[in-house]
Amino acid sequence: MELNPKRLGGAIKNARLENNLTQEELAERVDIATVHMKQLEAGSRKPSVDVLYKLARFLNFSVDAVFFPERTEGRELQRKIERSLNSCSLHELHVIYSTMIELRRILSSLQSQEAQPPERPE
Repeated sequence: MELNPKRLGGAIKNARLENNLTQEELAERVDIATVHMKQLEAGSRKPSVDVLYKLARFLNFSVDAVFFPERTEGRELQRKIERSLNSCSLHELHVIYSTMIELRRILSSLQSQEAQPPERPE
């Protein structure tokens, strides 16, 4: 399997945006040209190992999602949820947490009911 430059470019762009950086700022911080950064994000160019290392370290993102997407399916959703929760008040967080616990209990109950074989009439 070959590295997908579009997937990698998307991961770099998402991490850059999460860190509130422009392409120019990120390029400067990892010591590459802005045009190089634009090509990386567009997926038209693959980074060297050194550049990939600098990007991952500076942006604090894991390259696992790029190299092993099947291992990280839920992580992106977790990050979206976390970003959404960052703007909530303490009261809202308590309500969301209580609701989540109750929903998990209901889902677990429904799943166990579905797993049971149907009763046979006698």
